[in-house]
Amino acid sequence: MRKKEGFEGQRSYILPAPLLEEVEKLPLCQGLLITDIGYYPKARFHTRERRKGSGQHVLIYCVQGEGWYQVQDQKYTVKPNQLFILPAHLSHKYGTKNQNPWTIYWLHFTGSQASSFLQYLYRNDKYAPLTVVPTEERFRMFEDIYAHLNMSFNLDNVIYANNCLYHFLVSFRDSVYKHAITEEQGDVVQQSIEFMKGHLDQKFTLQQLAEQAGLSASHYSAIFRQKTQNSPVNFFMFLKVQRSCQLLENTNLRVKEIAHQIGFDDPYHFSRVFSQFIGLSPQQFRTIEKA
Repeated sequence: MRKKEGFEGQRSYILPAPLLEEVEKLPLCQGLLITDIGYYPKARFHTRERRKGSGQHVLIYCVQGEGWYQVQDQKYTVKPNQLFILPAHLSHKYGTKNQNPWTIYWLHFTGSQASSFLQYLYRNDKYAPLTVVPTEERFRMFEDIYAHLNMSFNLDNVIYANNCLYHFLVSFRDSVYKHAITEEQGDVVQQSIEFMKGHLDQKFTLQQLAEQAGLSASHYSAIFRQKTQNSPVNFFMFLKVQRSCQLLENTNLRVKEIAHQIGFDDPYHFSRVFSQFIGLSPQQFRTIEKA
């Protein structure tokens, strides 16, 4: 069922009531469930007021233009690359700024885990807009969700779309802080990780990894931690252990030989590091995986 709002280029969809009743009974959709979804480009005169709130949480992601919303007698301004979520059953109103109308992606969602996602995204002011870094991946996710819901005559599409919502919501978490990394910095981190993967048989200090990335050690370490929640050296060690797990499971190489392949001269040191990450010795891991 498509809604008509009168905005040129708009797209929107609402799950029909009979289908919604059916989907609500599906265990795979009870955690998060999308009921409405849409995209409004340059939505001049767009406004809403719900004195009793909505039956679902309302997510609005502004990518161009400006708007505003009011909740709990507090009014907020919304600018490009900002997101806000209006909790279910809470009186609110919102709208575009007609001199510079907003372009928004929006959806309504509910489910047993919906409130947990609000708590996850909002750490301080639970109503203020979140500033986010735009990414092509997030836009692709939205289009993927929308396309599958439009084919909701097939329940598999509905299940797929609703489970994609987990990833879509989490994508906003990386960039809600003032010191969110830029896409350029993210590329530097990804390139560094690819470099690590190609040199697992070697040893590198933080300074050496930073020089390879073309950054100072302090700056490199800071953006790497923001992106991965881990230090560069520890992440490199984690990649080594990952590789050793593959070798233990899929080859008959001795532990000493595996240790050498991932840059450990001392197999006992390798075993200690492996146990710290995995909780088992290399031999114990191999025995369990082979079994």
